[in-house]
Amino acid sequence: MKKLSYIIYSFLACSVGFSSCEDPIELDLGKPVDQLVIDAVINQTTDTQFVYISKSVAYLDNSAPKGYAVDSVGILDTSTSQFHSFTYKGNGVYFFVPPANTFQYGKDYTLFVKDGSNTYVSQSRLNSPAIIDSFTYKWEELGKFGGAKGNYVTLWAKDKKGKGDYYWFRLYRNDSLQARASDINIAQDNAFNQDGNGDGDLFIVPIRENFTSRPYKPGETARVEILTITPEMYLYLNLILTQLNNQGLFAVPPSNIPGNIFCINDPEKKVLGFFGMTGKISTQKLTIQ
Repeated sequence: MKKLSYIIYSFLACSVGFSSCEDPIELDLGKPVDQLVIDAVINQTTDTQFVYISKSVAYLDNSAPKGYAVDSVGILDTSTSQFHSFTYKGNGVYFFVPPANTFQYGKDYTLFVKDGSNTYVSQSRLNSPAIIDSFTYKWEELGKFGGAKGNYVTLWAKDKKGKGDYYWFRLYRNDSLQARASDINIAQDNAFNQDGNGDGDLFIVPIRENFTSRPYKPGETARVEILTITPEMYLYLNLILTQLNNQGLFAVPPSNIPGNIFCINDPEKKVLGFFGMTGKISTQKLTIQ
């Protein structure tokens, strides 16, 4: 009994000690420095393609980044030297409507952004997309992955033959892109690593069934896109996931995610964002009955 009392007393003493460690700490983050941010994810379709340019905001600034106008934006086909110029729409948004076959699989493309005396560049290869067999849904009485009962969607698609393919799956729910941390769904070949065992097979269950954050109700719609991405873009998305899930006792200080865009006339000048060519294929819209 004495031993039990001693254990309880020790536990309470530790609890008081831990609870007292809640004094606020003032951190001097220094003077904020805004940086150019360039976001350019381009696919091979005839859809309007966009490049978004803005200036970063300070860590403790809750305002939205503001668009930033530069002198020119365009993409160069390195095999033909044809330059595709983007038109300024306003608020840092540049667009280009490509004719059919403008961007072709297996080719390298270079992004150019001219801002005064500075020229920013990045290069990316366009890889062919995977093939989707179907996109289905099913009522699950017991739910899935700890979720409630209801309608769950499944993507039936296979990894391309050959090791070294990278994918980004984007879900649209009721025509709205799902962009929370839990919605970033990426893969190496048909899984999460390149062990080669499932090359060319169906994407594994945690990938092909990761499109239902909550069960779908009748009348709701779902659409999924598969983007075939580069290894560099796969790493970039992984770093974004790490930052978005950076919390808890062992969280590390947040930091800007390094991209793949560089200032060719001043290599020391920092720029944020990413340029990537993506092979895109999407399913038909699925309506839950």
